[in-house]
Amino acid sequence: MSKDIKCTGPCRSRRQLLVTIGGVTVGALALGSGFLWLRGPGKKSAYELGQNVIVKYQKLSRPKMEELLGANNYQRCCTAMLSEYGEFADSLPTIKGKRNKATFYANAPFMLALYRTLLDEFTLPQDRALDILNQITCFKVRKDWENRTITRFIMARAAEIEFFRKLTLKGFEWGDEEEYGWAAEFPESDAYIAVNMNRCGLVKWFSQQGVPEIAPIACNGDFVWVEFMTGLELKRTQTLAQGDPICDFRYVKKQVQ
Repeated sequence: MSKDIKCTGPCRSRRQLLVTIGGVTVGALALGSGFLWLRGPGKKSAYELGQNVIVKYQKLSRPKMEELLGANNYQRCCTAMLSEYGEFADSLPTIKGKRNKATFYANAPFMLALYRTLLDEFTLPQDRALDILNQITCFKVRKDWENRTITRFIMARAAEIEFFRKLTLKGFEWGDEEEYGWAAEFPESDAYIAVNMNRCGLVKWFSQQGVPEIAPIACNGDFVWVEFMTGLELKRTQTLAQGDPICDFRYVKKQVQ
């Protein structure tokens, strides 16, 4: 079992989980992670949580960071990011819901710390800083999803098996209504999976931090992880980050060539 999974009952191996994946227990475990990571033991302060996530994603993104900034600048960038984080950490919102908190902290601290580092420490022009931020963020998302074995198992079968399609839809049910959380509706549509997101904690918080321009980069990650949904592609014409009233996620089956 992955080291970041905390069992609430008798622990099962990953092999056992996959063998029984047609049952409710496995679905509940996969969805309990919010299609993100499951929380490890112990409670952390908001400051510690944000700091730990930044360090985690610095390590995960190291190949791309070194490619774009130079190997000699990797440690310089990491140090500057933690310094930048210290400047805005007090503004991180209190988020109670596990899924909302996991999604927010998987993106907000790392992205803002990196963006400000590119602007302040490396004195890059804004357009270049945004380009580098986009490349590193997409790399981070891809590597992160590569590590989610159970979730990828489910999503890779969503296009062909109704049970897994329903589990994928469950991943968009946020539950907790919070100011810096997420909310979704499920409209009637010809698409195989249709979701309208009408609230996004990242869009609101990035705007409050004076950097609304980086919110669309977080949206780009959606087109990265859809690569793991075998047989499906994402069509989207609106995003909250661009000022639209919703993000219209439409997952459609790929045309067979």
